Amino acid sequence: MMLTPLCPGFNHSTEERVLGEAVVKELDIQSIERILGEGRRVQREASALSIDQRLGVLDSMGDMWERMVGSEELDELAGSLSRSTGYAREVIDLEMGFISEVLNGENIKRNLEACLPQGADSLEGFVEASEGEHIRQVPAGPVFIVSSGNSIVPPMIPTVVSMVTGNLTILKPSLANYEAIRKVASLLSNVDSPAAKIMAKSLVVSYFTHDSPSMEHLLTRGKVGVVNFWGGEPARAEVGSKLCQNPHHPTYFVNGPLTGVAILDAASSSREVAEGLALNVVLYDQQLCSSPTTAIFLGSMGEARDFLEMFRSSMNDLGGEMGMVIEDDPAFLLQSARRYLQFNGSLVRGSNSPDNMWTATLDSGESGVRDAVNSYPSLNIHARKRFLEIVQVEDPMAVLDLVEGIAEHPACMGIDKVQTVGLEVGEENRRMLLEELAFNGVYRIVPIGDMFMRGAVEPYDGQGMASLFTYSLYMRDRPVELE
Repeated sequence: MMLTPLCPGFNHSTEERVLGEAVVKELDIQSIERILGEGRRVQREASALSIDQRLGVLDSMGDMWERMVGSEELDELAGSLSRSTGYAREVIDLEMGFISEVLNGENIKRNLEACLPQGADSLEGFVEASEGEHIRQVPAGPVFIVSSGNSIVPPMIPTVVSMVTGNLTILKPSLANYEAIRKVASLLSNVDSPAAKIMAKSLVVSYFTHDSPSMEHLLTRGKVGVVNFWGGEPARAEVGSKLCQNPHHPTYFVNGPLTGVAILDAASSSREVAEGLALNVVLYDQQLCSSPTTAIFLGSMGEARDFLEMFRSSMNDLGGEMGMVIEDDPAFLLQSARRYLQFNGSLVRGSNSPDNMWTATLDSGESGVRDAVNSYPSLNIHARKRFLEIVQVEDPMAVLDLVEGIAEHPACMGIDKVQTVGLEVGEENRRMLLEELAFNGVYRIVPIGDMFMRGAVEPYDGQGMASLFTYSLYMRDRPVELE
């Protein structure tokens, strides 16, 4: 496999490096300097485009992609991505369909309007915020995005927002999704408009190996304004340490490893909710930051058992439609952990089918998986695929304690906190839990059935991404009158 950079707006040269079976042609230091040296000019040209022009270019890319879905070209790419990530082909096909939504101009504009205090128009020029006082959102880049993971959509979201806010954007995808990301980005050069030609100069896609001199230079010396890192330790700390050496003092913000929790009660316990929970467990084998890895059932143990049986049926049906891959060693570890949990009093349900080896545990009051992971450290949250821990409680306040304790839970080691709460409870519990969860540190509260979906106006991990890629320029056209 040959990984080549996408750099339509610049003359560039590369250095060839070998990474396993892949040959990587990464941008060399001279090219990095040349690209960053043009940053101010590129951002000025991009910012001169109207918002409608920028969104029109992205809309055209989305239309192109939508026409390609189902084609032989994308079919081959989807098959390759399924093999490299281990995700079911059905999951990859679903994600391929999401790309046109990420590029949808109307969705992007709604997000800009929600994230920027003076709205999307402030990206074009000064907007009056108060009498005689004006604000303009100016690109804070160049932006360097270090993405991770095997999914296509998460890397595209910050890339699209960075571009539409006028930044020169350098994207480093992961090894597994590189070709798919490059394929989406290459559509920019196929849009036939003057605006697209300008925007094409503002996007660079390149893979960099972990010991890359070019990436080392970019982080420690490169004239970048913002670095957006996706992932956890130790890479997060290493990147941060390198940026501390950078004389240009770029802003560093991280989208760290997070997880999801489902909360339901007896009033909402239904087959529909069980199916929605199962879908979110099956999608991406719980490797999304929104994926439910714990469910909290507010009600009696008998009611929780009834729900577990509905969940078992849904997992057998949905999981059978979307196969998974599990090697012999992880399968043996899983079976050992199941026996341990049963011996210690957990109610365990699951499947032994190698293409849908799901597991669900049910305990009263506290986690049973905690002790299992202490005995089987390899059964960490990233290794537990299609594995849902259900904890039954009868006190609503116990729900909040469990959510807050996720970050310290041994079974969730490496996770910062809860990103997404899937909430399906009766009205009285809902009012109380919404108020308390607002101060519990979670970022999203959504229905269980579509925990994986993002609304057009919602922030990303608690922050409006458009505001992170820009800064607010203040202008006052008259003296302040002293009282």
